[in-house]
Amino acid sequence: MTIRHPIRWLRDHPAYADGLFAAALGTISVIFHLTMRGYDGVADPSVQGAFLAVAATVPIAWRRSHPAAVLLVVTISQMLMEAFSMAGPGWTGVLIAAYSLGAHRSGPTLWRLSGIVCLLITAFIVVGVVHGEAAWQALVSTPIVAGSAIVLGDNMRRRRERAAELVERAERAERERELLAHQHVQDERSRIARELHDVVAHSVSLMVIQTAAARRRLAIDPAEADAVLTTVEDVGRTAMNELRRILGVLRDESGEQVLVPQPGLAALDDLAATARDLPVVLTCDGQLDDVPAGIELSAYRIVQEALTNVRRHAGVVKRVDVSVVRMNGSLSVEVSDDGRGAAAHLVASETGFGLLGMRERVAAYDGALVAGPRSGGGWRVMATFPVGAA
Repeated sequence: MTIRHPIRWLRDHPAYADGLFAAALGTISVIFHLTMRGYDGVADPSVQGAFLAVAATVPIAWRRSHPAAVLLVVTISQMLMEAFSMAGPGWTGVLIAAYSLGAHRSGPTLWRLSGIVCLLITAFIVVGVVHGEAAWQALVSTPIVAGSAIVLGDNMRRRRERAAELVERAERAERERELLAHQHVQDERSRIARELHDVVAHSVSLMVIQTAAARRRLAIDPAEADAVLTTVEDVGRTAMNELRRILGVLRDESGEQVLVPQPGLAALDDLAATARDLPVVLTCDGQLDDVPAGIELSAYRIVQEALTNVRRHAGVVKRVDVSVVRMNGSLSVEVSDDGRGAAAHLVASETGFGLLGMRERVAAYDGALVAGPRSGGGWRVMATFPVGAA
């Protein structure tokens, strides 16, 4: 069994902490009252005095739940002890109760009761000054000290409420951020599904047309029909692989979708040409004519998103290198810049959703994505897709 630290336990159980504090303060007050004998101007110990010493301290145990009642009881009890010159806790209990009132009450009730208590204390001191039993300086010091205790408690309450509000707002913002990120991921998955829908639909349409042609040429030219059927087999295998890859991110959607032809690697020249505000240098190497259409689309989108990130976060750039290389059974797409990269791009990668979409696209084809600052400054995004040998 784990034994918790006493201070932490009391912090987690404030009611017990107040009870122990009130009991200790009450015990000390009673002992002080009973041991004060033979002093000039101090009454001898009595049962009534011990009762008032308890009444001026023990109610502090309920200072959180009933601060107004506690302040009134403690103040009246202390006034009675002062009126009969009884030794006791002094104004310690009153100050604690005054602080508790400000710390656990708010609104008009707080300031109304505070004014009543201050007036009551002031009137009591005025009577003492008139009868020569109190110094006139107490007219200034005692109400100010009591009022300051109330104001201090009110300030502490406001700080606690503000801290709790900030924590609640931070938690709400975190939940909203997670929901927004999840929504963006779902939207990106849906977009990937819609785009690959065009590719698969194209493959199926091509298979239907080629099969019809092969059926018509089967009796006339079997060799030509065999070649056509070979093409149908390749297209069908490609479509089947793409369907298998996309099933992980595909989800149902309602409503009609506007389907348009999607760009591929051949459109990278136009993409670089349209990015006139960036010094883009495009390099293509290897056999790129037979890259699967789905991978072409994903590679194009990754370059497009990377250029968008450069435009948003890289600041002034002198060169943006875009390279597409196919070799050793893989297609590598790399976008790098020489901007201010590391600091600004790191923030964008942690809070934005562009990299989420890139990772979804690459993961759909069992590829790999690396994004981060490059040596010498700037930022680099590199995606690798597994493809067949050229």
